[in-house]
Amino acid sequence: MKKRYIRLLLFGFILFNLKIVSAQDNTIYWMNHLPQSINTNPAKQSDCKFFLDLPIIPNFSVDLAHSGFTINDAFKAHPTIPNYYMLNFDGIEAALNEKNSISSETNISIINLGIGLSNDKAISFGINYKVSESFLYPKALIELRKGNYRENGTPLSFNFGQDLLAYREIYIGFSKKLNGNLNLGGRLKYLSGYANIKTKSMKIDWYTSTLDDGMYDWTFNSDFDIRTSTPFEWEFAYDSLGHISGFEYDDTYFDNILSNTMSLIFPRNAGLAVDMGVEYNLNERITLSASVTDFGFIKWKTNPNKLTQQASYTFSGLDVGKYITSIESLQNDFMTEMIDDLTDTLLTVFDPAIEKTAYSSGLNTKFFAGGNVLLTDWLNFGLLYRGAILNKTLFSAYTVSANMNFMKGWAYSLTYSIKDGLANNVGMGIAYKVGPFQMYLITDNLSAPFWAINETEFSDTWLRNTKRINLSFGVNFILCGHKDDIGLLE
Repeated sequence: MKKRYIRLLLFGFILFNLKIVSAQDNTIYWMNHLPQSINTNPAKQSDCKFFLDLPIIPNFSVDLAHSGFTINDAFKAHPTIPNYYMLNFDGIEAALNEKNSISSETNISIINLGIGLSNDKAISFGINYKVSESFLYPKALIELRKGNYRENGTPLSFNFGQDLLAYREIYIGFSKKLNGNLNLGGRLKYLSGYANIKTKSMKIDWYTSTLDDGMYDWTFNSDFDIRTSTPFEWEFAYDSLGHISGFEYDDTYFDNILSNTMSLIFPRNAGLAVDMGVEYNLNERITLSASVTDFGFIKWKTNPNKLTQQASYTFSGLDVGKYITSIESLQNDFMTEMIDDLTDTLLTVFDPAIEKTAYSSGLNTKFFAGGNVLLTDWLNFGLLYRGAILNKTLFSAYTVSANMNFMKGWAYSLTYSIKDGLANNVGMGIAYKVGPFQMYLITDNLSAPFWAINETEFSDTWLRNTKRINLSFGVNFILCGHKDDIGLLE
């Protein structure tokens, strides 16, 4: 594969994913003059007494993350053909963890506003639509290329995870300064769920055992527990033998989408969540901060399905003589008959039980903890830990930042993060104010924009060795200054 084709592929991939929206949490956290920083800690209060994000100029961002291998891990230079690349399976395997994730998150803002009631209290309100996707896959997929036998008797364990979540949140928030040193804040969120695919378990263990005659037995143990809720009803389709052959769904839902508008605006799947935060000024220079966001659940009642299966099957080979009984049978397609019989056996053994029952699922909870040292009135340095729980797996990131917050509504941050198993994440955030309008541009990893404007070997290498691409842009309407200046009195 020629180098220029890889560049075109990457560029197209970035453009295709511009619809994916997610806050750049690590960089935005210490940008105190940017109202969106309260999304990471509701205890924060801005010097600006009023803000409103503008739905007529939609904020956009792109965020796609992979915790496994990088492009540089996956490809290596062809040994004899210049400027050509080939798959590097050894590099992929070396870079993978036992569990690896491909994740993205979408956040569409309808309205978000904040009002400073006094010098020590503030309220906020907002309506947002959120879609998150997380897929976990095991390292065993690439290890299979070395064979399926393990001398210590352990299995190849194919442990997958899937978590798709789409919902709307309506929140109201409140924060207050106590004794001049302590800030407390929280948000209460009412959630309305649209769709969910959640796996509590999706695992297949493959055991290989040797027999006295030198032959092998394969034993497959499965453990599946999958929950789904969708706006339209679906079910499995079955063949004449009663085996699952595919899916069927009520396509009239899409034909009558206008008549289903009410179910889109007011879905039956309700939930609650909270954001909680605290900031404590240890002295005039040092601030400690911690928060938890999206801690809650949704009860799924619309077209719910619970698919469960626990089965075991041992394969000891096929009796070919059963299918080859004459010269005529050799002339016929006996392989098709063997495969059909094996398929029927597997479908009978691994037949999932389906129960239409309501269930609950949690959100993708995130938590932050950090400290900040103020050097001057406008310059500070911050440390931040960010944890996110996806499919019952903790993903951590550590960030050090230099931050400037100056001139009512202006902010700049330069960050360096260890995340996704890499320490090459250099991020930047800038927010500037012209009149009452504040614009911002943020990324946790500069590799993609740097590569887009600077075609050098360094930019290529940086992009090929990154696991995250994101970019965020938005516009706020804000009013800064003392509360009396804008008529917001107690």
